[in-house]
Amino acid sequence: MITVILDLEECLLSSALDIDTATTIIALVSEDPCSWEEAIANWARYQSPAVCEYPSSLPFEIVEEQAALDAIRQTEDWILLDFRAKRILTGSTVMQIGRDQSFAMVVDDSGDQHGPLSVHLPPWWEIHENVDAIAIDEPRQTSINRPHVNRDILFGEPLLDYLTLRIFSAVRSETWLNGDADTNVRTRYDFTISVHRDWLMTPREDLGGRMPRQLLHGAHSWIDRVVWSQRVRFEDGAPMVAASDDVAGYETAPMGSEEMVVYFDLCRELIEAGWSWCSGEQTQPAWKQEPEFQSALVDFLRETKDEWMREPFEGGSPPSFIVECSRRRVPRGAGVPIVGMTQQQSEQHVVDCDCPICEMMADGMFGIGFTSLDGHHLDLDGEFAFSMYETREEWQEMLQEYEDFSASMERKRSIAQAAEEAQAETQGDEFGSVWSGVGSDEPIPGDSSGHLGFAFLLAEVVSILKNNDAPKSTIRELNESFTAYRTSDSSELLEAARRLKNVLQALNDQHPELISKAADLQSRIDEQLRK
Repeated sequence: MITVILDLEECLLSSALDIDTATTIIALVSEDPCSWEEAIANWARYQSPAVCEYPSSLPFEIVEEQAALDAIRQTEDWILLDFRAKRILTGSTVMQIGRDQSFAMVVDDSGDQHGPLSVHLPPWWEIHENVDAIAIDEPRQTSINRPHVNRDILFGEPLLDYLTLRIFSAVRSETWLNGDADTNVRTRYDFTISVHRDWLMTPREDLGGRMPRQLLHGAHSWIDRVVWSQRVRFEDGAPMVAASDDVAGYETAPMGSEEMVVYFDLCRELIEAGWSWCSGEQTQPAWKQEPEFQSALVDFLRETKDEWMREPFEGGSPPSFIVECSRRRVPRGAGVPIVGMTQQQSEQHVVDCDCPICEMMADGMFGIGFTSLDGHHLDLDGEFAFSMYETREEWQEMLQEYEDFSASMERKRSIAQAAEEAQAETQGDEFGSVWSGVGSDEPIPGDSSGHLGFAFLLAEVVSILKNNDAPKSTIRELNESFTAYRTSDSSELLEAARRLKNVLQALNDQHPELISKAADLQSRIDEQLRK
């Protein structure tokens, strides 16, 4: 196969690439490289056992551009990667790759597929497959509409200056002064929405007339697919490798979903901090008229931003790490080392939540815990400005679909509730909740020991104990005995089972409302031991 690379200032040619290697090279474009050098810098993110380990082994040579194009014209089996015009062209006999496609590069002796390779071309890259060689002389069909994100404005002093001016304007207004916004968070929420919305939706000269909101959009779906493909590679056994941050255009690269979610939360954090700062200065009546207070608020917001970006976010990793992972297109798995980065995603599990299922998760029962920000709260205010949908038409379509879905679910809920009430009248409720849904003693798929199914039942017992204000020590002893039971080896199993059954028997004696459930759990332990 003839493969030609039109780099920025030179041309490379290979006449000895197999289809696996050629497909992998096309997959490199998923990173939106500006040059061949940037493309192969991400080789480790796409390399599989089907291709060479290092890009230095690729059989390319620098040739005159005309000679390379002539070589294409002499065959139908060719691929052209044009970094100058951001486009890919393939000859009429080349296997179709597509804009978004996944391949298994290796099949083992058992027939299982491995070596996943994903192609997710950026929206501004063109691909023309199975075309005649004459197409290489034609220009792009569309302009290169690559989002350009000015993070110095979005995260920097322009943001702080704007928020400060709007906050001062709000607290001087009659609406604010005549109300209780100084002390009532709910009252000032409308002010928060107004300031945040206007920041995003106001065109700026330093953005060439664009609105800050426009900088947040244009690449979410593409980046999310690239991130997911890296998770699939990792789960197949490949290392987690971050995209390079030493490339042209990294600082202005498009924004992914998680960075946008973090940005929303940052803006809200800064605006609320501004209200609190102003309320704290009320002891000085003249402060609202003195310019130096504006400078002081800018300094305060800057410190707030820096601290918020460093501190853990919702009990997990700090926002700065979340943003870096989004920009370097890697998923966040608890404790997963990332080649090219020093930090790892922290474990978000709260170890003292008393839930036996959560404790099994903390022990790694379900494998590595990947986490992400879905951004559902960006639509809670019913404002297009904050939505993750790029266009108002897409946003309105989502609202209509949600309204239709909610109406449908309400109808189904009403029907189900009526059926449950009718069944309760005729049959009663033997156990209720989780127990009522247990239709089989067979283990849940992937849980051959049966411990997960047991944990679901035990979680309800813990919930009942909490609702009845049972001592913390009782709940702790129950969880500890279950942990010892599910983690014991064959020599310890009988003793661990005896201890757990004794704890359940004690619950029988102390909490009559748990008699049937505790007895059922004891029977399940005996059944597990027999098996």
